[in-house]
This record gives sequence, structure tokens and C-alpha cells, in this order.
Amino acid sequence: MYPTLFEENKLLLIDRLDRAYFPAANIPTEYLPLIIPHAGLYYEQDDDYSMLSQHVQLGPFSLWLHDVFAHKDIVLRPYAPFHLWALHFMYEDTLRAVSSKTDIFTLEERQCNLFNLYSHMLRVPMQGGQKVLSFHINILPSDLMLLVQHYPGLYYLANKRVQRTSSVINEKPYRINAVCNMLIQNILSCRYLEMPAACFLQRCCLDLFLNFAQQDAISDEIATPTEAQTALFNQIFMYLTEHPHIRHDVQDLAKMFDIPGAKLAQGFRAHFSMGLVPFLQMQKMMMIYHTLMQKACTLRDVALVAGYAHTEEMVSDLEKYYSCNLAALRRSM
Repeated sequence: MYPTLFEENKLLLIDRLDRAYFPAANIPTEYLPLIIPHAGLYYEQDDDYSMLSQHVQLGPFSLWLHDVFAHKDIVLRPYAPFHLWALHFMYEDTLRAVSSKTDIFTLEERQCNLFNLYSHMLRVPMQGGQKVLSFHINILPSDLMLLVQHYPGLYYLANKRVQRTSSVINEKPYRINAVCNMLIQNILSCRYLEMPAACFLQRCCLDLFLNFAQQDAISDEIATPTEAQTALFNQIFMYLTEHPHIRHDVQDLAKMFDIPGAKLAQGFRAHFSMGLVPFLQMQKMMMIYHTLMQKACTLRDVALVAGYAHTEEMVSDLEKYYSCNLAALRRSM
């Protein structure tokens, strides 16, 4: 079913045809804090390496995390059993991937790329003592085209021309910006199960694709920011993430941080590949979702905190944003 490898070569499945998960009780205890409760698990180890893989199927998205530790020098052989696109985020270390004698590219720490993958094995050497966290979201190209009907922000990305061999789709790698990092941390820390987990995680995956699509679409327009600009917008971002319950608009924030409203909106989009208003909406929806998953909170109380005059409007916005039925979600908790 999958390639058989020997010696220092270790198979890393980008996706799987079967979903026979590994019993969580058999996972070494040092990995337990890393496990997403809603995820299916795979664990492999020998004298050369150990690898914990986690998988969650979320509608059209196939979410994967691979924690790999090389005890000795090894060669990872990533393999996709069918044609897919993989939005990949690299954490903890840098690796060099080889797809042919002449095609070598670097997977830098804290960079993201979109891969067009066929059933072809890459070579990714790892030195003994190296540890990496590989986080990727797979999607079939046809499913991405269907998503464009509801999320036009994906149009430019979905219509990219690709090669007939496994390759990087974006012309240059992109950084894992603060919005992407926040979404990934929300995924890694998600403790919901079943329907509440699926709805929340699927929206996070969608937002990661939307953010990457925006970053790719505007990359040629963005000038390198100064240190002062970066520091200011990081300060704005931290303030907004720490105060999601406070209602803000662009003009309020412009006065608070002493910056013209137009420059605030333009700079936020340039730094985080997302408009300020959509980001404020994301923060509000996340805050409402997490609060409503606590059964002690009433709809009316949450609506008042979130700035809604009517609970029906809040519920409608939340259900549209997360493609969910709130009553069913709360029953399933």
C-alpha cells in the first residue's frame, strides 16, 4: 500500500489511505501534553528516530502534525499517496528538502509554503539530535475550487498554475505571521471533542488558507517595514488579542495608538495579511464560541458582552461563521 524503506530512510506519510489510529494509551507519556484530544494518533519509533503524527479530518481539510526527533542521522521520505495540495508550516528547526538532483529547497523555521504533491518521495535529511514540528493542512485541488464559491478570497490561490511534478506553488516562502501563529496555537491547544472541536478547528484551517492566499496575493505590493513599524503593529496585535471582549473600531484604535486610520488599516493588512475589520470579527467570534461552550453562560449574557442588542443576531453570525448549529453544539458538550 505504501513504499517500503530500509536503513536510514524513514517514511513520513503526508496523508493516508487508511485511518487505523494508534491507541492513545500506548503513546509514551512525554508526548501526552502535545496531543490534541480530538485527533487520531500514529506513533513510530526505532533506534534511529521517534515520530508522533496527529490527524484530524475537517470537511475538505486534512490536518496533520508530525513531531519528529532524530536519535541518529536519518533521511525522512515524505510521501503523498494521492495528488493533493499541502499548506505547510515549519516549526522548531530548518531542513533541506531534495526532490531531484537539481531541485533543492530549504524548509526554514517559521516559514510557510503551499506544496503541490504527487505520489513522489522527497528526501529530507535530519541530523541526530534534531527535532522538528511539521504542521500541514491538506486539501484536494477540486475541493479548494469548491470553497471559492463561498470564500472569494481563495480565488487567486485556487487558480494558480502548477507543475506536473511535486513542487512549491508559491514563488517565495512566506513567514508565519502573528495571525497564522495565533490560529495554529488555537488548534494545538484545542481541548474540545467531537462536534465542538470539528467546527472550531475547521474554521481555523479555513482562516489559515485565507491568510496564506492574501499573503500570496499582496506579496509584491508590500514594502519591508521598519523596526518601529513592526514594533507598533505587534503592540496593536497583542492589545487586540488580549482584549477580545472590548468593542473596537478603526477610528478608536487609530486614536489609541496615535496613527491615522488609513495607515492603521493598510499597515495591519501588510503585517498580518488580513484586514483589521475581519480580524476584529475573528476575535469576536472566537471569544463568543469559547464562552458559549461553557454551559453556565447564557446567550443573553454573552450577547451583551459581545455588543449585540439581540441574541438572535449573535447566534446567526456565529452559526454562519462556524458553519454550525449552536443548539446542537451546546447539547453535545
